[in-house]
Parts: sequence; C-alpha cells; structure tokens
Amino acid sequence: VTACWFASFWTAASVWLAFDPRLEREVAIKLMKPLRGADASALTQWLQEARSVSRLNHPNIVPVFEADVQGEQPYLVFEYVAGTTLTQLLATQGAQSAVRAVAVMTDVVSALVAAHAGGVVHRDLKPSNVLVDATGRARVMDFGIAQRMGAQGAADPQRTESGTPAYMAPEAARGAPASPVMDVYSAGLMLTELLWGKPLQPERDAYQAIYRAAFEPLALPAALLEGLDDTLRAVVLR
Repeated sequence: VTACWFASFWTAASVWLAFDPRLEREVAIKLMKPLRGADASALTQWLQEARSVSRLNHPNIVPVFEADVQGEQPYLVFEYVAGTTLTQLLATQGAQSAVRAVAVMTDVVSALVAAHAGGVVHRDLKPSNVLVDATGRARVMDFGIAQRMGAQGAADPQRTESGTPAYMAPEAARGAPASPVMDVYSAGLMLTELLWGKPLQPERDAYQAIYRAAFEPLALPAALLEGLDDTLRAVVLR
C-alpha cells in the first residue's frame, strides 16, 4: 500500500490517504496512538470495538474495512470519501439555510439510528467528523473512539474525557457509560451551529469546556432562536 499523509486528529493519531493495489481503490488509514506497554486486555477491547464499528453498514456512515495492529501500532482502514467536512463548509459558507441544515442533520441522525441499533455510540460527533460528498450526502466518519453501549467508560480516567469538549454531552463530561443520548446531544449542537454559523462553545481551555459541559446549562443565542420557525426552534431547544 502506498500512502501519503493528509490529515491529523489530536496528537494521538494521524490519517493517511493510501492506495490498495490488490483491490485497486483509494482508502484512508488512521494510525492510532502506539500501544506501548499496553496489556493484552486493552488491545482485545479495542479490537472488539473496532469490529463493532466495522459491522455498521449504512449509506450515511463511512465504513471501516479493516482494524488490526502491526507491532505496537493499531490502525483502522476506512473507505476514502472525497468531500468537504462540515467544519470546512462552515468556514467557507457560514450559516446554512434551515432547509440545508436540516437535510444534512437528517443524514447524520439516520447514521446514528443505525449505529445505535448496532450497539455503537460514536462519542466524538462534531463537524469535522461529518463529510458531505459530491452528491450532497452527509456521511459520519471516524468512529475510532466509539464504545459499545453500556461500556463502563468512567472506570478508565483516559476514557472519561474522550471526545471533543465543545461537543460533549453533560453525561460524557461526567464520565457516564456510553449511551445514545450523548450522540443526540452532540447532534443538537451541530444542528444549532449549522444554523448559527459558528461554534456555540468556543472555549479554548479543554478543562473549562468539560466543566461547563458537565455543570452549566447551555444558553442558546436569542438572535438565532428568534430567526427560526416554531417547529425548528422546538427541535433545537429539545
């Protein structure tokens, strides 16, 4: 496989665009943080989670082709999808119309329904993890930190803060076990951000953002709510 680096996620992982000569297709390879000194149970758990994600088959989910470890290096192989992330879309176009924002989030929610039915919670849903392809279809990607529903994430302090603070549900910020409501909350934030055109919680300090998510109610911009019709306003507030 030949590969070239094209993106990075935090400091713990990198994503490469690669070409699979056997099947003659482009793929995306995500290199996770090396498992130096990790015990066998941690590796087994990670592989189980990866297998759960690989079983998801839905038009709004970027599929996982392979998950394995070479040496101490875990990696995931995804379908490569040429498109624009919602982060890039917001940066170039700003706030989206209600019709467009709802269409995108309908795709995202369809993906979440399928994932939750398969027992998988994304836990890091955010604009940079949603691609809009050439046909306008939104596709959720990077279930790399997904957990099986009911997994006791709070037992591991490294998992308590998994996810991106600005999009974390209060339950996630408090270290509760993974559940669908965490993804629903993040989806609600994303819908509001698409309508507003900018992040709702631009907190630069991660610990402050996590604290706010866990203990402070989120106040939505009055100007945004006033510009929505009654039905959409009710959806956003809920």
